[in-house]
Amino acid sequence: MKVSRIVMVTGLIFLVVASVSFSRSLLGRKMYYAVSVTNKTGEAKHWYVYLGQHECTLNRKYPGEEMLAVTGNMNLSLLSSGYIEASGYSAKGKINCAPTMKIKDDSGERTIDLDSVDCIFDFGQKVRTVKGDVGDFVIDLEGQPKIANRFVLTEYKMVTSSDGERELKKSGDDIPLFAIAFTREGIARAIKGIPMPSKPKTDTASPSAVK
Repeated sequence: MKVSRIVMVTGLIFLVVASVSFSRSLLGRKMYYAVSVTNKTGEAKHWYVYLGQHECTLNRKYPGEEMLAVTGNMNLSLLSSGYIEASGYSAKGKINCAPTMKIKDDSGERTIDLDSVDCIFDFGQKVRTVKGDVGDFVIDLEGQPKIANRFVLTEYKMVTSSDGERELKKSGDDIPLFAIAFTREGIARAIKGIPMPSKPKTDTASPSAVK
């Protein structure tokens, strides 16, 4: 019980400081989004989309110890810099990893990157590639597949500080999303609803998600 409380508290601390740490290293990438429920659209250049907290077990080696299987809760966020960041805490302290993005469809599961993505929709659970492939948006945490259980945008704007320096500042409230895309056409497709392949899936097992 004590360990779980520590993980919960440290997870909340992560959410409080995340906007500060992300803004220091965010690269710009123009993105179009559709707001959850209303489907109102907008666009952002510097952003991160929170994909939820997920439990995972990672193999880590600590000084003076053998390789250990460490279980913790990881907060996942898709950054405008072009990658997913995973950071969290376990009973051994802070843990992080570099997740990979994948698409899972009738033909199997394969790695993708943000440059190959047309849109991510259905509250972050589905993806369409620029080649037209549609399937589950899978986040691979060192061999452990996860599906987004949150899809929330934090946007930053470039401003000039009092000393004349240009810096990124959080802009407005966080926004629950239905979809993101990297073209106007892509977000229109996501809003209208992209038909899934009609061929029945041979593998009905879906990646586990932390609710």
